Amino acid sequence: MKRNDIRGFILLIVGVLFLWFLFYPQQSGFLGLYTRKYLLIIFGKASYIFPLVILWIGTKLLFNKKLNNTNLKLVSDILILWSLCTILSLSTGDTPEKNFGGFIGKYSEIGIKKIVGNFGGWIFSFGVLIISVFLTTGISFDDFSDFLSKFAKLRKRKLLEDTGEKPKELPKVIVPKPIEIKNEEPEIIKPTKELKIIKEKPASKPEQLFRTKEKKRESSKPQDTVTKYELPSPELLDEPKKVETQLVEDELRDCGDKLIKTLADFDISATIDSINPGPVITRYDLILAPGTKVNSIINLSNDIALTMKTESIRVLAPIPGKSAVGIEIPNPKQAIVGIKDIITSKKFMESKSLLNFAIGKTTAGEPFCDDLAPMPHLLIAGSTGSGKSVCINSIIMSLLFRAKPDELKFLLIDPKRLELPIYENIPHLYVPGKKPENVSVITDAKEAANALKLLVKVMEHRYKAFAKKAVRNIDGYNELMAKEGGKKEYYIVVIIDELADLMLIASNDVEESIMRLAQMARAVGIHLVLATQRPSVNVITGVIKANLPARIAFQVLSKTDSRVILDVNGAEDLLGRGDMLYLPTGSSKPLRLQGNYVSVKEIERVVKFIKKQAKPDYEDIFETIVATEKKEISEESRKELVDALKLALERKRISYDLLKANGFGNRAADVLSRLEVEGFIRKPEGTNRWEVFIDKIEEFLSKENKI
Repeated sequence: MKRNDIRGFILLIVGVLFLWFLFYPQQSGFLGLYTRKYLLIIFGKASYIFPLVILWIGTKLLFNKKLNNTNLKLVSDILILWSLCTILSLSTGDTPEKNFGGFIGKYSEIGIKKIVGNFGGWIFSFGVLIISVFLTTGISFDDFSDFLSKFAKLRKRKLLEDTGEKPKELPKVIVPKPIEIKNEEPEIIKPTKELKIIKEKPASKPEQLFRTKEKKRESSKPQDTVTKYELPSPELLDEPKKVETQLVEDELRDCGDKLIKTLADFDISATIDSINPGPVITRYDLILAPGTKVNSIINLSNDIALTMKTESIRVLAPIPGKSAVGIEIPNPKQAIVGIKDIITSKKFMESKSLLNFAIGKTTAGEPFCDDLAPMPHLLIAGSTGSGKSVCINSIIMSLLFRAKPDELKFLLIDPKRLELPIYENIPHLYVPGKKPENVSVITDAKEAANALKLLVKVMEHRYKAFAKKAVRNIDGYNELMAKEGGKKEYYIVVIIDELADLMLIASNDVEESIMRLAQMARAVGIHLVLATQRPSVNVITGVIKANLPARIAFQVLSKTDSRVILDVNGAEDLLGRGDMLYLPTGSSKPLRLQGNYVSVKEIERVVKFIKKQAKPDYEDIFETIVATEKKEISEESRKELVDALKLALERKRISYDLLKANGFGNRAADVLSRLEVEGFIRKPEGTNRWEVFIDKIEEFLSKENKI
């Protein structure tokens, strides 16, 4: 092989590797991670062009026997990268945290702006880019202009052909549709059968209640505990009030006809595919005529609400998994969804997870619950009186009906001092660093910030314990402990009723703790439920939002608040009183649900039943955590001292620069002062050099068996 062939082949390999490093850093080892990191720092977003330039040079060297002006082309390749970095940096503007041009682009931008100004910088950078591309590819300007003219001619032909075909097709598609609308409208009667199904569901609930009691009694018997704990029975909850909503087939048909006529007044042809009546709203699924834009219905939401005589409607366009548009219209008489309906439902009972909790009912009236374990954290936001606190109470109550005190603990934080103190002294309460007899619901913001800091240390302690046993998560650890006869770990659910108060008083500490817990705590069984009535960027920061993928939005005042919570509009059109949009983990579109209601009397009955059985009891491991931390710090400082003495003995001298250059970094000054205090070195008056006592160092190291 010739030299050019070898060089070209090497460059091809390097280019492919760099592409892999940039697009798949997690599968590229430490070399790939560091390569990608420093490429992005130096070149910014232009680093994705860097491997392409290398591949271009490699192919040129491989397939071109003779390369003329190699140095010139190399310079042009470099100029392409430079100009791209500069253009990306110029496009960033005055936002340094979003610098797309990297180190090269930023400093080139500063220099060019000083010389020719901002506009001149754009002209100069684009000029260099165009010239460099022409030099690298070898294409002349004439060839490029010929290509553009040919492309423009082909485009014109296609447009002419398209305009000739469209007028012939449009009448054929649109004309038959109005006839189909008239034929299909009577079929609205069919979806109303779902109403009968919804009404028949409560009849099977008494049988389910007895089954749940038997299952819970059987599950509580085989466990050997100091005090036998019995899970609360659903009989402690009130029977949901059956409100006769009078959603008769005739009313649904009339409402559907009215909706179709309203759309027809605005020249929109549609047919009703199905009607889904729920406890608070009814969703009408419409199939639009071909050629009808979905945005035309979205823009008419206020006009439809006016015609239907409702305060607001919500347009779901399109319905996920269905080629239809949903229009959600509030019912004239709204039903209350009781938590008993959800807790005694099949979905809730058949779930094996301890962290399964009730949320409410769907727009079709089906019970809806979800699991906190895979979420792994939940954000709840909404204005005052929209149902946020009731949602928190329903989550706590659901978990109390599923888990025993040795399986689940609550860290309850309520700066408002209104909602959560009702759970005072239940055996599930937990505060890290406090003894069980002193545990309580936290109402002080500074105490809450300290508790979250300590919980981070509990998380780190659990990670170390899991690593020793070579298990990946809390479920694997508990399974192993069941086999070995060891002590199992319990889940910890942190519930903060008003995050805004904490962020006002101790924002840095709270945000840092929440960030660490949200990023890492899932595997060790710690989960967060954060609620706030002020969904602003100062409270729900980008860091917090990024780590809480599951979100519940209640009624808010503006579209901006809705976008802060869900990243989409819609929460501003909710009706309040438990009407919510729920965004599950991994979903792009939220679901509309009606939250279940829990009264204060129901909570008091359940809490009273639980308090009679046990008191807060857990092993406070924080003393052992502090002891191990002190031991680790002392061992680390001892090792640091020995390493410094070895360096002094080897070099026969010591200095700040020497320590810093040999791995001590920012600790160099502290280590130097410690050596002086211990008497290993001394600085005589009038000199800048340290005097090293070699004999004393050798004696110390021999005692430590380090020589």
